[in-house]
Amino acid sequence: MLYPPTEPYHHAYLDRGEGGRIYFEECGNVHAEPIVMLHGGPGAGCSAMSRRFFDLKKYRVILWDQRGGARSSPSSPTREQRQKMLKHLSFSSMIEDMEALRAHLKIEQWSIFGGSWGTTMALGYAQAHPLRVKRMLLRGVFTATPSEINWLYSPHGAAQIFPKEWDAFLEHLQALREACHLGAGPEKAALKWQDILQVFDLALRHEERQIQERAALAWGGWEQSIMSLQGVPGTSVADHKRNHDMGMISCHLFLNDPVLNSNKLWEGMQAIESLACTIVQGQFDVVTPTQTAWRLSQTLKDCQLQLVRQAGHASSDPELARALVKVLDDWVF
Repeated sequence: MLYPPTEPYHHAYLDRGEGGRIYFEECGNVHAEPIVMLHGGPGAGCSAMSRRFFDLKKYRVILWDQRGGARSSPSSPTREQRQKMLKHLSFSSMIEDMEALRAHLKIEQWSIFGGSWGTTMALGYAQAHPLRVKRMLLRGVFTATPSEINWLYSPHGAAQIFPKEWDAFLEHLQALREACHLGAGPEKAALKWQDILQVFDLALRHEERQIQERAALAWGGWEQSIMSLQGVPGTSVADHKRNHDMGMISCHLFLNDPVLNSNKLWEGMQAIESLACTIVQGQFDVVTPTQTAWRLSQTLKDCQLQLVRQAGHASSDPELARALVKVLDDWVF
């Protein structure tokens, strides 16, 4: 299904000013077709599994951890370092990090493989730099509109499908409100996604480590519980940094960024309407429901949508992974 594990032939950091840097790595054939992998999150990072979707004789694969997360942040950042990172963190800055990486690697044009939040990045980058993109493969389409964010972080979306897990998430939310001296807050049924993210935004940046860890554990636990049809192991304190990065960066971007929590990506689709695009979407994806992928497939002129019946959101779901590998194998250059 996936290709065997491999190691990169090159990895390094690219300085981006304001004390920031991004980690990147390359694997495969340096003389082959370049393709860049865009991970989910925001705030996650690429993993060893990310390399295994590709025939490394056919591709030069570039993987990178987006600004502020995974290896693109200090291993044990201080509160001041986090605040400085967030000050310079925006959707636009992340897009320009990607363009700077392309220029650094002296690649004229590359293909993009993005999953979940990586599809948001792919669409934003393609709209900003359409001549630099050859084609896109998208998995679990997410365009960061208010309705999509509301689906994830309110009682009226994924919570309806996973009520037990949602109630556990809300127990953590109430405990965090009390720890941060925020009072009771709205009733469960009246919660808006902004209410929830504002609490987590404060808790994940709190000076007390214990409050940060509870917030990170709750954020990661909710995400993991809705990811896969296969069932995903629960999160733990050992996953603190990943969960913390994802929660903190997600809250910062969704609450503050002018491009996100809007329809701006949809308003820019005309710039890429003729770009070749393949979407592979789990039919039972609860994180990024199929409606968005369908809408995108009807908006772009050269777009193919493959619905994978026995799959959710996770790229590790076997049928979804198999479909993604097949697309990459079948691409002719």
